[in-house]
Amino acid sequence: MKKFAVHPIGLLIWCWLLLFSGVVVAINYAFAIILHEMGHYFVAKRLGYRLTRFAISPFGVELSYFDQKLQYKDEIKIALAGPAINLVSSFLICGLWWVLPTTYFLTESFVVISCILALVNLLPAYPLDGGRIFVCCCNHFVDEKKATKITMMMNVFFSILFLFGFVVCLFYKFNPTLLAFSIFLFSGLLQLKGKTTFDKINWFAKEMKNFVKPDFLCVNLDTTIGELMTKIQSSKTTIFVVSLSSGKVVFLTEKMLIKLSINYGIKEQLKNIFEK
Repeated sequence: MKKFAVHPIGLLIWCWLLLFSGVVVAINYAFAIILHEMGHYFVAKRLGYRLTRFAISPFGVELSYFDQKLQYKDEIKIALAGPAINLVSSFLICGLWWVLPTTYFLTESFVVISCILALVNLLPAYPLDGGRIFVCCCNHFVDEKKATKITMMMNVFFSILFLFGFVVCLFYKFNPTLLAFSIFLFSGLLQLKGKTTFDKINWFAKEMKNFVKPDFLCVNLDTTIGELMTKIQSSKTTIFVVSLSSGKVVFLTEKMLIKLSINYGIKEQLKNIFEK
């Protein structure tokens, strides 16, 4: 069962827009957020992940896959999908103005909000999309402790930066979104623990995903079992195609490969197993 939640800061911003900017702006803000979420959702679904929870936050949607392990490459693809659909939809709306100029009044705020939403989400601060990408990169190149420390520093920097912007705006025009953004990023520090790593594949209990096409890899008989195991990914199912000298073809599944590794060891070549 999917769990739905609305971040209280996001709800406050929407109410503020409704009261002081009008119904049109408030609706466009909600529509931009929904489009952002749909971008994440459809890419995640295409990659084979099942959504267990999503929460509407002030600057996007937080998707959770608590019962699955996301590979860092898939996390980056999912994170980029939200800002991408915001930018593409803004471009299409701008094109619509040339055809139907009368729609400008109703959609101008959507283009502005959607572009801001995309650009803000690309900032390297957790839990924004850019922050998730930043976390993926950190975990890929440095150890967990250092990755967490670097990410926390980025969050503190941007939180202080937007708080300073809010204070400066008090002398010109009241802008609560900067304060909300600062609080939102500061709260992201509390979410970092336990969410900045990507687990390795559990060879003996790999979780399978629904309706995902397997990758077929052709290998020769000189290949070792260990070399094949390095090609297995946590987010995909791999089937190895082995051509024997007799002309027969063997389809080697991941489970079969694991059994072979137990019986023969990872250094054994396929020809010593199938050509006996």
